[in-house]
Amino acid sequence: MPNYFLENEDLVTTFDRVVRWDEIVPLSEGPDANVADTVSTWREVLSVAGEYIGSEVAKRARQVDELGVIRDNGKISLSAPLQQNLKGLAELGLVGLSFPKEYGGSGLPFTVTAFVIEMLARACASTMIQNGIAYTAPAAMIYRDGSEEQKERYLPALARGEISGAVAMTEPEAGSDVGNLSTTATFRDGCWFLDGRKQFISAGNGDFVVVLARALPGSKALEGLALFVADHWTDDTADPSRPARETAGARENYKVERAEHKFTIRGSPTCSLVFEGTRAVPLGKIGEGWRGITRFMNESRIGVGIQGLGIAQAALAAAQDYAARRVQMDRPIREHPMIAEMLMEMETTVAGCRALVVEAAALQDAVTHGADESVAWRLRELTPLVKWYGSEEAVHTCRRALQIFGGYGVVTEYDVERHMRDALITPIYEGTSQIQSLMAVRDLMRSLLRKPQSLLSGGPSATLAGAKFEGEGGRDFAAARSSLVWSLRGLTTGLARKGGVSLLRGGRQPSDEELEPFMLNAERITESLAHIHVARALGEQAKRIPERTPLFVRAARRAKLVAQRNTKEIGAGDGGVFARIAEYERERTAARK
Repeated sequence: MPNYFLENEDLVTTFDRVVRWDEIVPLSEGPDANVADTVSTWREVLSVAGEYIGSEVAKRARQVDELGVIRDNGKISLSAPLQQNLKGLAELGLVGLSFPKEYGGSGLPFTVTAFVIEMLARACASTMIQNGIAYTAPAAMIYRDGSEEQKERYLPALARGEISGAVAMTEPEAGSDVGNLSTTATFRDGCWFLDGRKQFISAGNGDFVVVLARALPGSKALEGLALFVADHWTDDTADPSRPARETAGARENYKVERAEHKFTIRGSPTCSLVFEGTRAVPLGKIGEGWRGITRFMNESRIGVGIQGLGIAQAALAAAQDYAARRVQMDRPIREHPMIAEMLMEMETTVAGCRALVVEAAALQDAVTHGADESVAWRLRELTPLVKWYGSEEAVHTCRRALQIFGGYGVVTEYDVERHMRDALITPIYEGTSQIQSLMAVRDLMRSLLRKPQSLLSGGPSATLAGAKFEGEGGRDFAAARSSLVWSLRGLTTGLARKGGVSLLRGGRQPSDEELEPFMLNAERITESLAHIHVARALGEQAKRIPERTPLFVRAARRAKLVAQRNTKEIGAGDGGVFARIAEYERERTAARK
């Protein structure tokens, strides 16, 4: 079985020659750390992880998928092979890689753990999401906002894989509208109690859950929210320094109502939780829950982008192997022009996504260690693009792989159909692709309204405006950026036409009606932005590693074609969308009468 690190040439090149470890090591290990020795140790960790993931996790992936979630008399649990995967990760110390050393973890930077996340997603997306959501996500939230007692109670046990948790934000009627959540936290008799329902909670069958609830009566939208930790079981006779487990004397503190029946990431439980007088403890300050959940969501979005990258890598590897072995018309099908082009597109997508991921991961490490606002803004700029590109392009990559396999692609003896199914969740959870587009364009609008002259000086952000490359790739990159700028100029001119030039001088915020053309075209703008940033990231790599120039040239060409297509579509008008929306509004108004 392959070593998913050492036998992946692009992954090794990224680690050895792309990542600027001289900037990351001092952040993680201190200014006096020996960079070469530290990086050598981290490389060995990834080699060990690659060996276990490639030889053990990958071989159980099909069984994890086939067994799905175990439902036994209303009890939800993980299948035996998934439990075996997680146990092996814990025994190798790979569960607590990013946990602080003082609480039993390895204290590795996110830039290193991102490599492990990708390899896990390639091997088994269910194992990857279970490892991330059940251990890493709640641990990060407790470490940032928890009391010392909470840290001691949960973090070492999480690092050892002895307990698991979850984060409960989504509700049946709220969805992405977090400000509309209805789960309440009430303080009485010296304790906090939760009441409400949560839905689509990944790994929600664990030992505890971090819950977002409305804690201030009468508050609305994002005000008055708070985070709480609730143990699944309570037991007055148990060790109070550790979460209670299900025993004869334990009482259920909240109910795991069900696990959804899904065709994607089937091994990972996606649960509905019911809180009725559930005893809970605040995590952080009352009223600051939105701050904590926002950071969790942004980190999770990068994680989903990495998940998409890993699945796309799995599909690419499978397609490359099959196309080399499958003979049609007296030659392997990879020698047929259309198949060769599909494989090259897939290679460019995977390498480009990886380039975007490692850049975002390094920015995340810098922000975690107190980088200035400009770095935080660059991370904010890239986060929705990592999620969008990693998700949407993973689906496209798996679709191409399925096509290369032909009829065998839909047969369950081949893993490519599982990759296709698993990829389909990535554009949906942790904020749909459309939500990511709205986030990206909303930030873009703020930037344009603060500095509309940026549309005359090369680009909507300093990162894009300052990027310059030579040769064919440089010309295509510049053309892609110009197409995006042209689209934004047209939309901004329309905004000024509706709201007056004063709107562009920061006199007031645009109304929802004035922003409608931007919102209609948000995903087109985001697609262009993502492809241009991918080309930029690969172009920066090519400056240092000339062998990567062909990747950059292909990515820049694709960015140009994508941006030009979107510019034409944006310029073609709304196609009757706003008239249809007005019709829907009239129907809704009539129904109320």
